[in-house]
Amino acid sequence: MGTFRDGHFGFDTRLGILQAAVLICDTARMPMIPPIAAIALYVAGFYLRWQHRGDNSPRALAVLLPIAALTLHALVCWGLVFSPQGINLSVVAVSNLVAMVLVLVVTIANIRLPVENLYIFLFPIAGLAVLAALLVKPGATPLQHVTPIVLGHIFVSLAAYSALMMAAVQSVMLVFQERHLRSPDKPVLQILPPLETMERLLLAMLWIGFVLLSASIFSGYLFLDDILENQVMHHIVLTSLSWCVYVFFLTGRYLFGWRGLTAVRWTLVAFSLLVLGYLGSKLVVEYLL
Repeated sequence: MGTFRDGHFGFDTRLGILQAAVLICDTARMPMIPPIAAIALYVAGFYLRWQHRGDNSPRALAVLLPIAALTLHALVCWGLVFSPQGINLSVVAVSNLVAMVLVLVVTIANIRLPVENLYIFLFPIAGLAVLAALLVKPGATPLQHVTPIVLGHIFVSLAAYSALMMAAVQSVMLVFQERHLRSPDKPVLQILPPLETMERLLLAMLWIGFVLLSASIFSGYLFLDDILENQVMHHIVLTSLSWCVYVFFLTGRYLFGWRGLTAVRWTLVAFSLLVLGYLGSKLVVEYLL
């Protein structure tokens, strides 16, 4: 066989090389392309947002880049959750789903609110979650024979967790913003959206998360057959307690206008119960026991 310079590659030879290259990509490299590309886009998005952190005016690249990163991240999540062995709900898979939903929420909110600078915090989190998918072996046993109703319950629960986690983080940021209103030279505060915008987004996330959490608890009681088993009972109890705290806080905010440290305390207490009910128990079961 001649070299390329000699011009002696025949059609069959070139076709064979092309088929071999395609086979290599399909069997080895293709599963790596979406996560690596997603990480690269998150890094690029973080860099671009940091360079223009003082400007919230819309840019085509600033809009298209999160959409492209989310598309690739969604492919990563699909591959993690829907494995050949069944439905994978390991900590790594759930962390990627939550990170993807957080970026998606900010991307949608950015249509009406100037919250682009939140990408500075979310892109590194999402990128690290994708990196964990490449490096950490899932510790959970995939679920088999999952019905569509149960699968819907799972995804509603994860969406509620994502919205309420974002609300918890925002509540802490709001306290720092309120305490340092007279210190505009603080670099961290300069990159956050305006205080009024953050409050509107916080309230929206709380109500969205609360509605989703209510739907998750209701569907769990209605459709899950093993809800009274010991491995599920502690999760149901802690999640129900978290729901009660959110009801108490939202009622107090509506009637008495609770804000500031009061809002932070109740939001963090409710979210901590939610974390203990799900993520804490999964970490113990998957990696410590």
